[in-house]
Amino acid sequence: MRNSILKTACISTFILTFAMQVQAKVVDEIVKSFQVEADSSLRLDNINGSVDIVAWKKNEIKVTAVITADKQEGRDRISIEMVQNGRGVNVETRYTKQSSWGRNSGKVDYTIMVPFGAHLPSIELVNGSLSIENVAGEINAELVNGEIVATGLAGDSEISSVNGSIIVKYKTITSKLNRINLETVNGRVKLSLPDNISASVNVETVHGSIKNDFGLKAKKNMLVGHSLNGDIGSGDVSISINSVNGSVKILKN
Repeated sequence: MRNSILKTACISTFILTFAMQVQAKVVDEIVKSFQVEADSSLRLDNINGSVDIVAWKKNEIKVTAVITADKQEGRDRISIEMVQNGRGVNVETRYTKQSSWGRNSGKVDYTIMVPFGAHLPSIELVNGSLSIENVAGEINAELVNGEIVATGLAGDSEISSVNGSIIVKYKTITSKLNRINLETVNGRVKLSLPDNISASVNVETVHGSIKNDFGLKAKKNMLVGHSLNGDIGSGDVSISINSVNGSVKILKN
């Protein structure tokens, strides 16, 4: 009986301690808006946390940053710098390390609204996924660990991830579209295009298949991997896709 009571007490103490640790998480939200031109640029650098970028009708960039840390000390080590200049808005997450052996604990999740015609010339993430929706301007995004999903695109894109799949969908083809470059080391690539695309396509994989809806033929390389080289229509847009460990699909919308 006594052992049973002690066991129950220990379990209760563990549950209470765990609950207190969960409740101890610090969450802080920062919201800031900038009046910009319709074709302004957004640059963002984030270390830990996901980023969602969505286009809207306003000539305004609205940044919502949610900071999450285990303790207040961790929260105090995270700062966000938002600067507006003549080209647009720059956003950067910064961490202050406790010592030379410190690590970047805590995360910042961003939701950012931008004009439809905005450009994203530099989006850099280390640990976290990236979502882009209906942005018509140029996109240049680099991730280390995380999946990229970009839909409703119209402009040039250069998108890469070391560890993560890349899913890109173009809603329209304009005369301003010149290149689409997609690259991943560990992950699949799926590119969806309108039927009227005119492009020169070059695809390389080391460990992964290549499939497409446009009648182009992929071949198995002599030593390792697969490749695809060919034109759709008159070959106006340059499309380059590379994957080391993952398949590649080029689909019709």
